[in-house]
Amino acid sequence: MDLPMITLLKYEYEVSPGAFFNVYTPWITDPTQMKTIIIDQDHYFTKMVTIYPSETHDFFMYLEQEPTRSVYRTNYPLKRMENSDSYEIIFEG
Repeated sequence: MDLPMITLLKYEYEVSPGAFFNVYTPWITDPTQMKTIIIDQDHYFTKMVTIYPSETHDFFMYLEQEPTRSVYRTNYPLKRMENSDSYEIIFEG
């Protein structure tokens, strides 16, 4: 990868504390396939990145969570799935 991972996270989604935010990742059949790295965490905030590996499109999701909001940043855009609370990943190209 030529660019640092954080520069690839150009899509941002903000949700209220406690709000449901789920990304549909059907290619992940075993939770041990995902890798989560906690960057910083205490009683008031969390910063972490989760990597969803794939043979064709790796998906990265970074979370900054504070008492007043949660901000998710991803490397691909997301779209709310019809009749669902989950989001699907829109893989470009």
